[in-house]
Amino acid sequence: MMGGEEDRPGGDDSRRPRDLALLLLAIGGGSPRQRARDQQADAAGAELHRRVLDRLAALDPEPEDCEAALASIVAELGEPTGPTRGLCVRFRQEWEECRASPASWSWLLGEALEAGQGVIKRRRGRGPEIVP
Repeated sequence: MMGGEEDRPGGDDSRRPRDLALLLLAIGGGSPRQRARDQQADAAGAELHRRVLDRLAALDPEPEDCEAALASIVAELGEPTGPTRGLCVRFRQEWEECRASPASWSWLLGEALEAGQGVIKRRRGRGPEIVP
């Protein structure tokens, strides 16, 4: 197929950072596993991650404006900026990976569909975990 999506490195140019943010929100982190320690930090990190993704989806930046949108989210959410900056760096890395590897989109979509169906997943070295 000449000029089709399959011929272009990086795949479908119509995908936007918003698309990735929505997929990651659909996958979610679920509730943290029960541990013998206080999980307030885990819950706070998951909530911050959701806020960053929600805000990025609402901003719906053009692909070339993704980094500027992430910087504005860091400034908007305010102090402390370290955790927010770290999540934004992680998102930017995932965005670049997805742009470079169209197969990543298929994998993420499959994960989002499984998360929506409450599929039981096996975690290496542990028993089954029911994903809500």
